[in-house]
Amino acid sequence: MEQLKKGFLDSVPIVIGYIPASITFGLVGKALSLGNWEVFMLSALVYAGASQFIGAKLLAAGTAAPIILLLTVIINLRYFVISMSFSQRLNRDTWTIFKGLIGFGLTEEVFAVSMMSEKHRRQVGSHTIPYLLGLAFPPYAVTLIATYAGILLAGYIPISILPALNTSLYVLLIALIIPQLRGSKRNIAISISAAVSSWLLDPYLGTSTVLVAMVIGAFVGNCIQDEKNRSEVV
Repeated sequence: MEQLKKGFLDSVPIVIGYIPASITFGLVGKALSLGNWEVFMLSALVYAGASQFIGAKLLAAGTAAPIILLLTVIINLRYFVISMSFSQRLNRDTWTIFKGLIGFGLTEEVFAVSMMSEKHRRQVGSHTIPYLLGLAFPPYAVTLIATYAGILLAGYIPISILPALNTSLYVLLIALIIPQLRGSKRNIAISISAAVSSWLLDPYLGTSTVLVAMVIGAFVGNCIQDEKNRSEVV
């Protein structure tokens, strides 16, 4: 229960950021003339941020299901890289069903918070299943509730203010990253290289830019070692 509670507490910043983003998705889905269940199930089954919005637009345009599925897989290739890194934080004896549940709830924000909780991980070893479930479940539950709220509010909130609602998610990501930059040349180099490469490559690669930027950032991070880490190795 203590580990579960710790996960719940660590998920609070993610929950706060997901509320306006999910409300926005519900509003956008209804603005595209999708049915209530179509919008809600996109949020419940896809649960991948940008992929939900793209899927809603494609669905509203009458795009064939295989094409929507293929594009969603391509856009979400970044989760392959995230999952490979995250799997090292799990106990190897973890049951497959728990791996599946945690994997489904592994968003960028959940991954970022789990990376930040190094002190907690050192105290208990690998991240425990109760902690990870406590970290991943509240954002998912809030996503469903907020999406439904957006569907209900679709007739009352002007479409023109949707971009303002969606900026909260970017603020959340920045707030998660900044504490990791202080005193770490390696993390600063990773962030700058990933951001610059994303900016430069976006006109050419489109949705694949995120995956390429992650690989570039990982490569730069592998080439740089902080003074703290170097002293520990020595």
